Parts: sequence; structure tokens; C-alpha cells
Amino acid sequence: MSTLAADYVVVGGGLTGCVVASRLKQNEPSLNIIVLEAGPDPESKHDVTSPMGGFALQGSELDWQYPTKPDSSTQHRVHTLTAGKTLGGGSILNYAGWSRGDAADYDTWSRLSGYKQWDYASLLPYFQRSERFGPTEKPPPDISQRGLHGPMKITSVNVSSPKRRYPLGDPLCNAWRELGVDMAYGCTGRNEGLSEWLENWDNGQRQAAHQAYPLNDIQVLTGTPVSGILLAEVLGGSTSTATTQPPRATGVLLQDGRRVQAHREVLLCAGALRSPAILMASGIGPRTSLSERHVPIPVVQDLPGVGANMIDHFALFQLFKLRPSDKGLALGHPDLDDPAFFLGLPADHVANQGLPRNLLEKALDEDGITGAERDALLEPGRCFLEFLVMYHPLSAPVPADGTYVSTSVMLTLPSSRGSVSLGYGPQALPDIEPGYFTTALDRLALVHGVRRMLQLMLATKALQPYVETEVPPPGHSLLYPDSSDAEIEARIRAAGVAHFHTTGTCALGSVVDADMSVRGVNGLRVCDGSVLPSPVGGHPQATLYGIAEKAAELISHQPKHE
Repeated sequence: MSTLAADYVVVGGGLTGCVVASRLKQNEPSLNIIVLEAGPDPESKHDVTSPMGGFALQGSELDWQYPTKPDSSTQHRVHTLTAGKTLGGGSILNYAGWSRGDAADYDTWSRLSGYKQWDYASLLPYFQRSERFGPTEKPPPDISQRGLHGPMKITSVNVSSPKRRYPLGDPLCNAWRELGVDMAYGCTGRNEGLSEWLENWDNGQRQAAHQAYPLNDIQVLTGTPVSGILLAEVLGGSTSTATTQPPRATGVLLQDGRRVQAHREVLLCAGALRSPAILMASGIGPRTSLSERHVPIPVVQDLPGVGANMIDHFALFQLFKLRPSDKGLALGHPDLDDPAFFLGLPADHVANQGLPRNLLEKALDEDGITGAERDALLEPGRCFLEFLVMYHPLSAPVPADGTYVSTSVMLTLPSSRGSVSLGYGPQALPDIEPGYFTTALDRLALVHGVRRMLQLMLATKALQPYVETEVPPPGHSLLYPDSSDAEIEARIRAAGVAHFHTTGTCALGSVVDADMSVRGVNGLRVCDGSVLPSPVGGHPQATLYGIAEKAAELISHQPKHE
């Protein structure tokens, strides 16, 4: 059986894999690079360019559809986690919102990992490198925080088309003002407040990672899943004093038995649910779980952090019915049939907020959070919640006839953690313990956030003429602004879901070093969302493009192994 070979073997042709491969080739055109993607090329059978086509891809063959174990904190439900199984990865399936976390979110990465070069100031140039911001209706006072010359065009909804003015946009902004929320500006290092919804749709067309970052002269193999990393012992010193050096990654083993040799490095970009599984299948991970399997896996490098620290943005989606009106207020009404309304997600503003200090201190006390971690969370301006109103019911089981809108309240700094472990069988999906909604901080924050959304939609003068009632899921009671904490918490446990923003399972400091190299293994890096040691606010794609840009620079500047 023939052996493929390249200087760099990139495992995963998703968002970060495409960026890393493209930039490496640009930096050194003579490189031979192979990208191995488990899923198909998306463009042959699917509408992956338009918003409505893209929104329908969840649950398709381009989605891994990872099932979790039954989650005891959410009524023993099995959650199905969407993740891109296609060239372009999550950049094909996501809703194309563009937001970064607060500066303090990234500074926390630096504090937890001990790596100064992973704080906000150090990462900002890489975020900017990916971005090409166009004009916004409400430009920030300091435009220097945003990138202007990158490959990814970023636009605010309100300037994407002069015809894209959602009728509820102004009433929604007025309602937030009633609640004391001031205007803010996304992608400036401080999210607190109400800001324009930013997106990377380009005139209604998706900008996928492999299109924004071309893979010209790079060998891309789709439908090519990887089962493990090939590792070799390395001897150093003279013959008489030979010592065993850390093992070196020499390539990868494909599920069909073929081998792909890496002359320089293997770059793992398979995502936060698959990258740790590939490491564990290769003997890199927690000794206890690898050695206690029915068929033990020989341990090459004992790294207990592999598969631990799984983070996701847990949320509650809700549905609201609009009052009868002579004019269209939401998509589906004949008045709102102009194509401009369908150029992206039907939303125009997003709010990010912190927690009342007394509530936050109570939660931290219950969870036993002390010291530097407590001090960081108590810093003024930390955002724990994102609020989004969409002028469409999305996937709710009601007609899209212009009489319903949907909302999301999302935890941006969840403290609950799950884990990923290796499934059984060469083609088995990872075992996922989601661990959602298990801490006092998450419980008190999300209950507070849902109540805040109910106040916005049902108890503000600005929206009372438009919004009639919440529409509960079948079998559940209505929620109101004055519903009890217990009633809101029960709804969250019954209906709360993740936003499919999984990160953290190969974290900086515990699994990878400052240069994203796997600790104790040469020639192997993890270059995806797995490396995030703690949550980041907003939606992750802007952050992931930035860390992929950083990864490519780190690799390009690394002395080459021959």
C-alpha cells in the first residue's frame, strides 16, 4: 500500500486547518502540504453559499451530529452537537456572526496558562490579520481595534443593504434603553452594552474558510478520516550514552490503513471533540483512562488534560408571538419578502451584559471560587450573558408566517465543564460527557438572563405594542417576567441547549505549550479551538481565525526538523 508524504500534514480541513495550511503555503511557497478532511467537499451537492441554504445544513451529511451521554443536569437528555464534517468545517454550517470576547477573556488565557504571549494585546494583531471591516452604521470611537486589510469581509447588518431594515429594530433598541443598556461596539475589546450585529456574509454569500484562505497548490483529500498519529522513538547522544528523547510524530494513520508521512510536523486541526480523541487513540492522554480500557492503549505520553475542560456556551432559546398587525414585523410576512432581508441571520443588534455584583458574589461563594480567579470574574465590565432577538422562529415548530420571533440567552463565561473520551472501535464517535449547567454561577446567571429577556420582550413600553406572549415548548407552562427562579430554572433544565461552540479539550498549559506543541511530543501541534483554556465571549469563529493566524506564524518561524 502506497505511502503519501508531505512537509506538513494537516489533520482536519475545517476553519483552522484551512487557515493554517493556506498561510504556511503563502509564507513558504515551496512547501508540500497535505490537508486530510474526514467529510466531503461541500459544494457538489449542497447549497452552502446562501443563508437559508446554510441554515438547513444542520443534521445533514456535512454535520458530525455528535451525541452526548445523557446529561443528568438537563433531565438526562442526550444533546446532539453540530460540528462541521466537510471542507471548511464550521465555517460552512455556522450562522456567520462575527464577534470576539472581551479583552479580559483573553487575559485570563494568559493567566491560566502562564503564557504572556496569549493575552489580548498579544493576540490582537492576529485577530486583525483575518479581518476586513467595512463601514458600520455606528463606527466605534477607536477603529484601531479592528482589522481592515484581511481576507474576511466583516459587515454590520444595518449597512449590508439599504433595504435591510427590520421593522422591530428600532423598538428593540428603545426597549434595551428602557432597561438601562447603553450602546457598545463589537470587536473593540469591550462588549458590555448593545451593539450592531456583525457578520461575515458578503452580500448574502457565505465566506467559507477554504475560499477566504485559498488552498492553491495544496493537496486536499476529502473523505479521508484519520485514526491516529504515527510516533517514533528518537535516540540522542553517542552510541555509548544513547538516551531516549521525546517521541516524534512522523505522520498519521488513516482509517483505511494507509499512512501519510510528515517530514516536518503533524498539525491537528480536527476540532475540540475529535482532536482529543485522535490524541488518545495514539496513546497521548490520561494514563488511567487509556490503560483501563477493555483493550488497553499503550501510553506514549501521560497528559491528563487531554479531553478534559470541555467548554460550551449553554443557552435557552425562546419563542414569542407577535400581536396582530397591519404591517409585517418578522420574516414570513408578505411585507418582508425583499431579498435584502435574507442576506444573513435576521437580527440586527446583540446585547452583552454582566451580572449584579451581589448575585455574582453569591454564585462564586456557592462554587467556592477564591483568589485570582474570583478577582478576575469580579472585575467591572465582565460579560456573562449574550442576548439576541431574531425576527424569525428559526427551527421552532410553528409556521414562519411573520407572527413569531425567537430569542437566545447564552452563557458567555460558563464555569461548568464536560469531558471527551475515546469511543470504542476505529470509527466510533467520541464519548462526550457534556456537564452543562452544573455550577451555581451558570445556574444563577442563566436564570437572571432569561428573566432579563422576559422583561425586555414583555414588560418594556417599547415592545409591549408588538409582543403578545411567550410561546412555551409543548407540555410547559408560560414564563413571565415575574416567574419564580425555580420555574425559569426548570425550563432551562428541560429545554436548554448548547450553541455548538465546543472548546478547551487540549488546553494551553496542560496539553500544549505556548507554541501549540503537544507537551512531551515533538513534531505535533494542536491548532484549533481545543487549545482555549477558558471560555471566550461572543461567537467563536472570529477568535478561531485569529488563533489559526497565530499558529501559522509560530510554525513558519520554528526551526525546521530535517
